[in-house]
Amino acid sequence: MSGSTGICHSQARTMSVQLPDILSFCNVFNLRANKHCRAVSRASEKWLVDSGVLLPSGMEWSQAKVGLLAAACYPNTDVTQLRLITDFLSLLLYCDERAAASAECAEEREDMFALLSDRLPRIAYKNPGWYIRFHKSQRSYLEARRQFSKNIGTGAVPDLESYIELRREMSGFRMAFDMIEYAGDLSFPESLFGDVVFRKLVEYACDIAAWSEDIVSCAKGISPSQTPNLVTILMKERSASLDSALVFAGTLIKQSVDAFLEAEHELLSNSDLGTDREVQRYVLGLRDWIAGSVNWLYETQRFLGEKGSEVRTFGWVFVPVTQ
Repeated sequence: MSGSTGICHSQARTMSVQLPDILSFCNVFNLRANKHCRAVSRASEKWLVDSGVLLPSGMEWSQAKVGLLAAACYPNTDVTQLRLITDFLSLLLYCDERAAASAECAEEREDMFALLSDRLPRIAYKNPGWYIRFHKSQRSYLEARRQFSKNIGTGAVPDLESYIELRREMSGFRMAFDMIEYAGDLSFPESLFGDVVFRKLVEYACDIAAWSEDIVSCAKGISPSQTPNLVTILMKERSASLDSALVFAGTLIKQSVDAFLEAEHELLSNSDLGTDREVQRYVLGLRDWIAGSVNWLYETQRFLGEKGSEVRTFGWVFVPVTQ
């Protein structure tokens, strides 16, 4: 997930641009929904408000529709698991909505996840291996955020290759992928985590989701003062217009979808890992995450306001651009 753009609208001109058709690139992944969506969404939203967790943008949790994201990304999990996942994704979104990117904010992110500290140990008791992996992913997320904040503080903008590596970690999606294991009550062979093809599969899924978010978030505006994302880095590195950078970003997503499908085929063709039902279910979970997260971008009001349906159909957005 990514934060706000920090646009000064009084100095911005508005451009009409067409976003890449991300949904068509990802239509090989079936969109499903969890039947517990509505009840869990309401309970989670109430818990967040009662806990004093309000979005800094002023958007209501009901407008953010995090429950819909969870329901689409984890369609088969039970109500208790879906509630924990929804609360986790909400806290992740809250942390990424923080306007300031600083070490203090990174520490605050760590404090926010402490709101789940009464529930995560229960999972650790049942699946200590998962608990260790989840906390490793969390540490990587916090460290990546600290590094990104440090870069912004010094005015350093990462090159494309460095950004891609950092974006995978600071998106928090690795933690979300760990939740696939939790949601499915899965137990993997240790050899899976050392498999090169499996690691690539996870990276491609992360890239597709993170870059799709970078593209859609451009609707909020483009400014030299904003947090760098895939599109603005492409504009700088390639001396490209916003239109050209968006097209190239879309091409990168299409290439990652193709690479995911190739890696999926290679992994599932493996005589050892590919026949493991748990591994097959995890791969399906990655597919659910891609389909759910990409479609959610057009449902939440976080990026497109109330125009998500229109943009989904036609792709055109009016983007405030500050030179």
